[in-house]
Amino acid sequence: MKQINKVLGLLLIVLMIMGCWGSMTFAATVNDDQTITLKIIHTNDTHSRYSYSAKNNTIGYAKLKTIINQESPDLTVDAGDIFHGQSFATIETGGSIAELMAAVGFDAMAPGNHDFNYGSARLLELGIMANTKILGNNVTDSDSGNPFFNDDYLIKEIAVDGEILKIGVFGLISPDIYGDTAPANVAGLTFGTRESVIATAQQAVAALEAQGCDVIVALTHIGDSDNGTLMRSDAIAQGAPGIDVIVDGHTHDVENREVNDTLIVQTGCFFSAVGEVEITLKKAVALAARIEIPEAENTEAVLAEETAEETAEETAKNELISVEMIEPEIPTEETGVVAATEVSYTVVSKTANLTTAAEATDDVIPADPTVAALTAAIEAREDPIKKQVVGNTPVKLGGSTDNIWQDVRLGELNLGRALSDSYRFVTGADIAAENAGGIRAQIPAGEINKGQVIDVLPFGNYLVTKSVSGADVKKMLETSIEIGVNNQIANDKNDNSWPSNSGSYLQWSGITAAYDLTKPVGQRVFSAKVGTADLDPNRMYTIACNNYLATSSDYPGLQAAAIINEYSACDEAFISYLQNAGNERFITAINSPNVTAGTAPKPTPNPQPIQPAQKQSANNPRTGYQTWPWTIMFRAVLNFGIL
Repeated sequence: MKQINKVLGLLLIVLMIMGCWGSMTFAATVNDDQTITLKIIHTNDTHSRYSYSAKNNTIGYAKLKTIINQESPDLTVDAGDIFHGQSFATIETGGSIAELMAAVGFDAMAPGNHDFNYGSARLLELGIMANTKILGNNVTDSDSGNPFFNDDYLIKEIAVDGEILKIGVFGLISPDIYGDTAPANVAGLTFGTRESVIATAQQAVAALEAQGCDVIVALTHIGDSDNGTLMRSDAIAQGAPGIDVIVDGHTHDVENREVNDTLIVQTGCFFSAVGEVEITLKKAVALAARIEIPEAENTEAVLAEETAEETAEETAKNELISVEMIEPEIPTEETGVVAATEVSYTVVSKTANLTTAAEATDDVIPADPTVAALTAAIEAREDPIKKQVVGNTPVKLGGSTDNIWQDVRLGELNLGRALSDSYRFVTGADIAAENAGGIRAQIPAGEINKGQVIDVLPFGNYLVTKSVSGADVKKMLETSIEIGVNNQIANDKNDNSWPSNSGSYLQWSGITAAYDLTKPVGQRVFSAKVGTADLDPNRMYTIACNNYLATSSDYPGLQAAAIINEYSACDEAFISYLQNAGNERFITAINSPNVTAGTAPKPTPNPQPIQPAQKQSANNPRTGYQTWPWTIMFRAVLNFGIL
């Protein structure tokens, strides 16, 4: 029966080549000049923004689905940080976003650092719920070295003009992730080094090329940081030739640039835009072989012969179907011979465009009704939890602009003071600190509900207390001030050169300090008090902070200190503070600056005792001064004739 299967298989190939095998779906676009255009729809760093809002500059999933329906892309992907960021997601540990992803139809995504915020095991579950391949080729199990994610690649086959075109996709995440999520979230995982990540990219390109992929796409949560210390996506383009498109994320930029024949794109952040890449390919067809089709009257003889000689060697197959190199003449159906061809595709151009939230008006991009209904259903089931009122504020808690990410890294905010004060309230610590990177939203004046608190503190971090010396507390102050200075420089330059540790700038409670920026680094704090007493470098103080900050290498004294106690989640601590600390304490906290700039007093010189005027000796040999008797004076007068 093997012979029959081979004959039928070859006949099927022939029929498909001649276009006689029914209708085929053409997902790609065949242009008038016979070039082929593929479309990729992509997002990145949405941070659980999920609905359309002109005010908040977000597109949302219902309109994304409409864009997909309108454009009919061949690939829909995300470059990470999608499952976490706001209460809509964190209440269900990312499950709500996974539902929307499944409804929209993502093919693949790269894992972002914040996608690990619920733990690595939960991330695997979310990928299954989203019906999306999570591709992180450089993420491995620390013990076994095996890949952590279930899939190494995605190879998507696209039917084009009677042929199959293959798009190969792989993914990478920055090896610098270790400082971008709590260590417990990635325990047991290894992300490699910059050198090994490039090697991984090279291996992925080679593997996809070996499997006949015509287009190769890399999903990278790496970004294009200009601070000189973090890995950049263009290092992948330079180090792993053969990638056609890098769909990038992590640094919240708008990218559209070509490096080493690789187009690198990024849409910004927070669902402010949806990206589209168009790849135009030129098809090349080469005659590779000819296939002789057996005449219809011989088919029965063939089958009979196969039955009679089932155990014989397959020597008869060349009598039935012979394959040889094509002669210059072109075979025709009339001669019983058809052409076997080799088809290849060459990328001739790549373009990138954005659809912004401002452009996604209802008349142009209406919300998809199915996804809109699903969104409303999720909101309805979460509303009772989110709308619980837990406090009230007479003023906005946040910065001077609507960009909390930036404001909280540039100076002390009333929200930061209130959060840190809540940590002291719950733990009884002498001092408390919250890192800027842990504060993700603002709270408008008026009633405060639970959903807003979760939006501010979405990471699920919990409080710990440690015992730290006054000398180390002062070092923490100095380090935080220097981070703030560098953040301000980056903000003023406006060139995406924010330091990698920008989120380690601290918001304080329980300590007041003054610093002078004209002084050398590490010597700027000229006054510090805990309560009403001067900070004692030799005394041990109890400091409360979240579990992430407690392990920060930016503050080695804090990092090295042992944990005294662990407490509730940070959002729970803040809710308890709002409900139980009293309005007077809350108002005092938000209105009382803790760490302020000033001018160090000039040192007063030590006064020297005034020495009495020294009388010269009457017999001073240097001057020759001595007492002259009257007789000698009288003789001198006579001798000179003065009288």
